[in-house]
Amino acid sequence: MKKIVVLAIVFAALVSCTSKPNAHADFFVRGNCEMCKERIDKSVLAISGVDKADWNVDSKMINVDYDSTKVSSMQIEEIIAATGHATKDVAMDSSAHAQLPKCCQVDPGFAH
Repeated sequence: MKKIVVLAIVFAALVSCTSKPNAHADFFVRGNCEMCKERIDKSVLAISGVDKADWNVDSKMINVDYDSTKVSSMQIEEIIAATGHATKDVAMDSSAHAQLPKCCQVDPGFAH
């Protein structure tokens, strides 16, 4: 009986520590090329709780599956903006944007 209780506790702990995506977001991210895609996808996939991130170069839309108990869609947008890429709701970090390769930069004055 003691073994069953211990196994149940261990199983419950493992299940509670496993991040499962329970939310999905699609939103605009300003970018130009495959280098932008790599940077955007990599920055989002590095976020704890994010299971999938796929930015489309043509549509400028990112699809993200994530655990909403660990991260919000706004936090994801803020992290993207910190890399120098604007979203519809969050302006890009200008200093990060200035460090991007020229092909990844947008016209001066473009905030969103």
